[in-house]
Amino acid sequence: MRASDMAAHGARACAGALSWWQTAKGWRIGLALFVLGLAATLAHAPFHSAPALVFALVLLVLALDTARTTARPLRAGFWRGWTFAAGYFLGSTWWVANAFLVSAEEHAWLIWAPLTLLPGGLALFWGLAGSVYARLAPDSPMRIGLFAVLFTLVEFARSVMFSGFPWNLPGHVFEAGTPVSQMASLIGALGLSAFVLFAFASPAALSGRGHWLVRAAPLAVSVVLLAGFQGWGSARLAAAEEGLTGTALRIVQVNVDQREKRFANRLPILEAYLDLTMQPGLEDVDAVIWPEGAIPTVMLEDSSVLLRIENTLPEGTRLWSGITRRERFPEGELYYNSLAALRMGDNQVQIEAVYDKVHLVPFGEGNPLMALTGMIGFQTLSMNAPYYTPGPGAQTVRVAGLPGFAPLICYEVIFARFAPRGEDRPGFLLNISNDAWYGNSAGPRQHLNQARYRAIEEGLPMVRSASLGASGLIDPYGRAVRLSDPQMNETLDINVPSALQPVAYAVHGNFPWIACGLLLLGGLQLAVFIASARNQRQQRRRLFSLRL
Repeated sequence: MRASDMAAHGARACAGALSWWQTAKGWRIGLALFVLGLAATLAHAPFHSAPALVFALVLLVLALDTARTTARPLRAGFWRGWTFAAGYFLGSTWWVANAFLVSAEEHAWLIWAPLTLLPGGLALFWGLAGSVYARLAPDSPMRIGLFAVLFTLVEFARSVMFSGFPWNLPGHVFEAGTPVSQMASLIGALGLSAFVLFAFASPAALSGRGHWLVRAAPLAVSVVLLAGFQGWGSARLAAAEEGLTGTALRIVQVNVDQREKRFANRLPILEAYLDLTMQPGLEDVDAVIWPEGAIPTVMLEDSSVLLRIENTLPEGTRLWSGITRRERFPEGELYYNSLAALRMGDNQVQIEAVYDKVHLVPFGEGNPLMALTGMIGFQTLSMNAPYYTPGPGAQTVRVAGLPGFAPLICYEVIFARFAPRGEDRPGFLLNISNDAWYGNSAGPRQHLNQARYRAIEEGLPMVRSASLGASGLIDPYGRAVRLSDPQMNETLDINVPSALQPVAYAVHGNFPWIACGLLLLGGLQLAVFIASARNQRQQRRRLFSLRL
């Protein structure tokens, strides 16, 4: 077959596929969109294949455009938005099911819940946006702007409603630390998401009626913006400040399968942590860091654990460790997932500070639907406590002689602008996590990428200690200065970089970029209106000349 024949055959195949896409209905288009959404998650960590999301969003817009012409556009738009998002969120969160296999004898029968209810529930937000789009979208390239606005709004709602779950926002497709990701210092990951939704969907505007220059306007704006983001980010990284605070920390990484983190195994696990902690050079570090849930016990009440720590660590050693702690009251007990700043002195462990986790993992640490799930015998997945109580709020922990730091325990690191600011701004972020719940899956890798975005948004370095996840040091630009092998037991000694001056996003939040985005859309609408009016005048002139 000649090359020209092959090209013609390919063109006919593409035209046929596009025709099917624009006419398919019911379960057929729903299944196709579900698979498309599933494939779109290749744009996120660990792959960061952005073309997968470009292709997916363009086809989603075309499917929603067809929904506008159906007899029931609201229902058709909801169905198409929901099925796409159900696949997208299943691909983004399937690894949550691993947590239900840790205590398989108790929870394996519930594994269907994270594989159906979680993605299906998150998809309701996109279904709502699809429904509104199908009802309101104009028959012009400006529908791309409406698409970006509506889906950014529901991504914001997903991030804050029902305790919030801002996982795999569209803006996270750019690996943190790269030039484009630096825009998060100005507009945050949510602002980058608005750009991604507009830019990645913009080729869909090429389809439809009107002059080709009008239809190409969203794509042209997107290319210019992307080039600007790339250039500005590259310049920012080239001029990066690289000062040091003089604070030396030792991160201890012991990888223990979550199934083995039982009270009966606490002393062997403790010995593994102490052996690595006592590696040569301990006298040169200011503090040692153990991750969330390091020792499976209520540590501050466990005399055997405390005595072993006291007898092993030299006097003056500081240990910052994730712990489960308990407060007793006459009417009952409260459990907290905490970080304790401890110091060895006078042959006993002294408590310098305690931070209690605020954002609890739904169904893992707390249960907002206890009255309902209790009827089927489920409370939480927690192993060290029956439930946890949220702490009072974010805080900067200060100990004598060291910069203040803001603890972010596991799940908390996915929430933007959670660290204190103003006069209470910390010198660095400390993220401790227990990623062992999710095994060797995409989950810990996506978690790491989102943690790196927090460093960019705050202009603060991040020290990270994770069990069966990547531990190490992230600079204020989101770049990994040093990261461990998640599968290795090792000790990492690091020097904490200096913080940047407060960046725009940390100070002002989302308002400035929202205002600029609305102005840009208004300008684009004006440009489209002028171009359309000019095109209509030219058509009238041609028609008049033909009549003459």
